[in-house]
This record gives sequence, structure tokens and C-alpha cells, in this order.
Amino acid sequence: MAGNHSVVQPSAILEGGFQAAAPAKINRFLHIVGQRDDGYHLLETGFQFVDWCDWIHCRISQTPGIQILSDPMVLGTENLVYKAASVLLSGTRYGVEILIEKNLPSGAGLGGGSSDAATTLVALNQMFGLGYDDEQLQTFGLTLGADVPVFIFGQSCFASGIGDQFEQMHWPGRKVLIANPGVHVSTQRIFQNPKLTRDTPSYRLGASQLDTTHNDCEMLVRETYPAIDRLINRMQAFGEPRMTGTGGCVFVVDPGNVDSVSEVLGHLAEVKVSLLSNQSMLYTCGAYA
Repeated sequence: MAGNHSVVQPSAILEGGFQAAAPAKINRFLHIVGQRDDGYHLLETGFQFVDWCDWIHCRISQTPGIQILSDPMVLGTENLVYKAASVLLSGTRYGVEILIEKNLPSGAGLGGGSSDAATTLVALNQMFGLGYDDEQLQTFGLTLGADVPVFIFGQSCFASGIGDQFEQMHWPGRKVLIANPGVHVSTQRIFQNPKLTRDTPSYRLGASQLDTTHNDCEMLVRETYPAIDRLINRMQAFGEPRMTGTGGCVFVVDPGNVDSVSEVLGHLAEVKVSLLSNQSMLYTCGAYA
């Protein structure tokens, strides 16, 4: 949570601008406990942050409106960063230039696009002195995507509802091995599949109960994307592999045998070893991307 702490610092690449971190998250587990009449799924999940991030660079402009200087995903006005800035600055005469420095893979279950949007909301709120509190920013974020509010919340947590109701929780673990098979998983495709489990019993989980949890999407994703199935099987060499979100990234917390990663995984995935954190880099700025 932002509070009175500044989330921005001078930009390393945008002259006269500021930068803020947009970190990855992992889902320590993901239980689907129901579905609302409007189609949204009811979830119970454990969010934890990773010290690996995109950077959002912003510079105030005298020209009203939003200009994206660098759009790595080539999404234009469909980019969540653009949408976040539009939601926040709508009805004002403010102008901003935004450069997106992309390090996190997309469609990988790490929340990159949602994190970028959340960081944009929090950073621009501070830069322009708009005065919105965290709850108001989370409300804005929810209009952009169900995962955006947790990045504004900024603390590891047990989340419920559609993933937008948070109870702070410190999950165990110091390091995480993240393997990206380069497979873009369609979250919509997975959640619309009739074979998806939607009736896992609801219960409040504590940090000591992670061994009783699972990811309800994993079996279906493994059936649909054989490369992810192979990756999960191989990663058992390092500990207990789990898929984050709907994938395609697979992770192992506090992995062993990391010196053999290249030998075991070969060309199956790109690998990153990062620190785990119970507080988002957006608010600590202790970043190394």
C-alpha cells in the first residue's frame, strides 16, 4: 500500500521522467470455489510477489492526453497501461508520456499486464497529486482486470471473491525458480472450458497449510498444452512444481539442485531464479529487473 511513501524515482532511461516498478506475482495455489451469474469465477488463492519486474516510465507533458512512447506488445489503446492512464486522467487536462520497459513474459501467469496497469494508476496518482486512496485505486483497477487490485494492495495475501478481497498473509519461502516454456496460455479459453473444476470446497487457508492446496487449472492446462505438462514433470527434480495462475510459467519455491537446471530442462524453458517477497517492489523500489 502506498500510504505516504513515494513509489516513483527518477527514470533511468526517460529524461526528465520518473519510473516505478511493476513486479511479478505467483499464485501459491488457486482454488475455484464457484461461479457468479455474470460469469466471473469465485476464487481462493495465495498471492506472493517476486523481485522481478517491468518498469513503467512516465513524464509529465504540457500536451493534454496520453502518449505511449514504447509499446512492446504493440497493443495501442488496448494496452492496459493506456487504459489505466485513461481511467485515471479522464476529465482532466493533464498530459503524460509513458514508456513501458518490458521484462516479464506475457500470458505466463505472472500478472505482467495487470501489474503494469496497477503501477500506472499508483504512479500517476502520486505524480499529479490526484489524492485517490488505495481503495479508490483498486476500484479503478477492477474495471481493467480482476488481478489489478492485488498489485495495488501490494502485500502477499489470501485472496477471495473474484480475487479482489484480501487478507494479508506471509507465505513461506525465500527464493523461487520460475520456468517459462514460452507458451501463451489463454486465460479465457481455460476459464470457459466446461471441464474446469469449479466446485473446490471453500475454506480459509493459513500459511502452514500450503501442502493441502493445489491449482484447479493445472490439470486442464496440462491436457491442453503438452509443453507445460512436460515441463512440470521435469521440474520435479528441483522440488514441488506448481503452475502460477493459468500458466504457462511453472515455479518451485526454495528449489534444490539448481546447478543442474540447464541439464534437466534443456530447451524446454527459459529460467529465472528470483527472491520472493511479502511486499511488492512497487512500494519498496528495491528492484533489479
